[in-house]
Amino acid sequence: MPLAYLAAGVLLMALTAYSTAGGVDFGAGIWDLLAGHRERGGRVRDLVDHAMAPVWEVNNVWLVLSIVVCWTAFPPLFEAIFLNLYPLFAIALIGLILRGAFFAFRHVADDPRQHLVADMVFGISSVITPFFFAATLGAIAAGPGSREPVLQASFNPMSISFGLVSVAATAVSGAVFLVGDARRQGAEELVDYFRIRALVAAGTLIVTGTAALVVIWFQRPPLVTAMFRPPALLFVLGVMVLTPIVALLLWRRILRWYRVLTVAAVGSLVVAWGFAQSPYMLPGRLTIEQAAAPASTLILVLGIATAVVVLVGPSLALLLYLDQRSALESPEG
Repeated sequence: MPLAYLAAGVLLMALTAYSTAGGVDFGAGIWDLLAGHRERGGRVRDLVDHAMAPVWEVNNVWLVLSIVVCWTAFPPLFEAIFLNLYPLFAIALIGLILRGAFFAFRHVADDPRQHLVADMVFGISSVITPFFFAATLGAIAAGPGSREPVLQASFNPMSISFGLVSVAATAVSGAVFLVGDARRQGAEELVDYFRIRALVAAGTLIVTGTAALVVIWFQRPPLVTAMFRPPALLFVLGVMVLTPIVALLLWRRILRWYRVLTVAAVGSLVVAWGFAQSPYMLPGRLTIEQAAAPASTLILVLGIATAVVVLVGPSLALLLYLDQRSALESPEG
């Protein structure tokens, strides 16, 4: 297999890792925003804080890896998408910064109004960031032209539909993992609270995903055709099958395997998009091989990416393992 395809695979896997792992945190922020400010809303926010604190923003490792691989291994792609789609990236990155800052600010805000503002900014940013990151993928899939106006390339039916699917998927991920966090804390009321919201979010994901397919069919029919051919078909079916299974497990209160299956479903969304686009990185304009850097650069990038996975991956896995078993709590907690 050519080095260019290996590097493209690394980029796709980094994007998938960020979408699944980071999506859980964004989803928690979405439910934080929708919790309200009554007594139960306070308990919801306490649980979100407790769940997020040990792994706060650690998943941005995969975002950084994605950006580094993109600009180093595929410089023409990096140039094209950042010249044509910079409004989407700018808004997403602003949201990411505000989200992290106000998650910290709300822990030191003494005035109730300041705390309310911090809660609102954190929650709204948790919606904005996944929407605009995914909208970028939708805009890429739409195939922006080199002479197309920036706003037209950035904001179109496909970019908006991808953004809506992303928000729904992150809402599912967040609710599903908060079900597990509530169970570990013995908060049975919050288990049902998030179980119901996970079901609503799963239904929303099915609706927005179906609508997105319709939008893609009208805007880029070849992409839909590619999605229903191997190997993309395997992952499209994964989303279609796993999402209802997760919903059924939660509906029947069978709280086993539901988190693993959720991660697989959300990850399959990104992988299906990647395989459906192949061999193009910019549909009709730029193939993987055309966008690739020289072989010496690709070898270096692949070596560094391997080192990151070998050195950082186990550490993150251990962190998540300990977090899911409440082994990171303070003695006073």
